[in-house]
Amino acid sequence: MSFKLCAMAVCAFVLTGHGAFAQTISKAEDLKPDTPFAGFLKGKKHNEAKAYIALREDQSVGRACKDAYTMGNYAMKIMEPIEMEAGATIPKKGRWLERFQVTRCGRQSLFNAIFTATDKGLEIKPVAPGETAQDLQLVIDLRPLIIRKAKIQNCEARGLLDTAKGPPEGYEPKVADGEYETWTVSGCGKDVDLVLLFTSTADGKVDVQVEKQLPR
Repeated sequence: MSFKLCAMAVCAFVLTGHGAFAQTISKAEDLKPDTPFAGFLKGKKHNEAKAYIALREDQSVGRACKDAYTMGNYAMKIMEPIEMEAGATIPKKGRWLERFQVTRCGRQSLFNAIFTATDKGLEIKPVAPGETAQDLQLVIDLRPLIIRKAKIQNCEARGLLDTAKGPPEGYEPKVADGEYETWTVSGCGKDVDLVLLFTSTADGKVDVQVEKQLPR
């Protein structure tokens, strides 16, 4: 399987209004505690949006939790400069990736989502659970294919539970210096690890091979 790297696509939006005097955040150093965007990141609505992402991801693997979803530490990467006006409820422009920690029902996990602010509102696109290091669009394109490729007999209801850099502990890769990740698919009460080998090709694509599937 080969996938060409390309620009990120996003979906799902929430409408709102804006005020005046936009402040631009183009790098991490610009994110001061007194900026409107810093207040937005710490706000209740933003935490609720992240909790909803985590809930949907949990539902996809049959592990939805009825308890509260508590947000923990997060990291972010600014992909396009962010503009937010004083008094506004969301940014008016910008795109960023957030990797955030969620605790619920005694479980703690990492989730990833891309947030895009436009004139129409805030668009949110889940990427994948865990810590994949791959290009974001590649992950989004690859995710449904890996879910379908996992061998879980007589099981259609399945989803991506986790991603991790490197092969599983104790696994001996076929390519000594290969770029590996382990993606875990869950369905019908079973978890399976797919060992993926990523290889860049001369024409700008990334070849992805499922080297091995391992039961958990």
